Amino acid sequence: PLFGKSLLWTVQQAMGDKWTTELHSAWGKTYLSVQYAMEPAMKASYKELDIAEEAQKVKQLVQESWALVEKDLDAHGIKFFMRIFTIAPGALQLFSFKDAKDLEKSPELAAHAGTVMRTVGQAVAGLSDVQTLIPVLQSLGGAHAKYGVQPEHFPIVGEALLWTLEQGLGPAGVWTSEVKDAWTKTWDTVVSVMEPALIESAREISAMTPADHMKRLVQDSWALVEK
Repeated sequence: PLFGKSLLWTVQQAMGDKWTTELHSAWGKTYLSVQYAMEPAMKASYKELDIAEEAQKVKQLVQESWALVEKDLDAHGIKFFMRIFTIAPGALQLFSFKDAKDLEKSPELAAHAGTVMRTVGQAVAGLSDVQTLIPVLQSLGGAHAKYGVQPEHFPIVGEALLWTLEQGLGPAGVWTSEVKDAWTKTWDTVVSVMEPALIESAREISAMTPADHMKRLVQDSWALVEK
């Protein structure tokens, strides 16, 4: 309304004595028609802008809080896995260190936890380039199928991750409801990319012949050698 009134006033000033009630009516109707035609597109643009601003805010909160966690990454990694095994003791059977006598001090657990936490860090950094991050997450999701990871493990990992972040950030007063919400949204997004890849890879593995399985083992092991 304000823009429309300003437009009509400007045209009126420009036309001076030639400005009639008929012209006022014509310009008013024309403006309303233009407004009606543009309004849906404008609302969509505003919505896209809001989404972009929210995504930027989430990225900032996640990256800034992760920078604090990285200062003691290995310790947080062990806490993270110990929390997973507290929530779901059966998950321990998926790992090579399942028979460790003192699990929390196991070198194998420490090494694996450090690798996983650094992978999380790479994903956090990748929030600045989502298009590059997506295929990385898809590959990661697919790779976990051969270890027996199931879709129902994602909520467990998510719960353990949020708990670990709270333990690390809470004492410093950084773990606010806003930061928790940002991490929750980020994890949900990660799962939405990894889970379909995991399911598809599991389906392919189940359909493999012995020869296919042998070929897959050779290719996967060689990929590790090439690194």
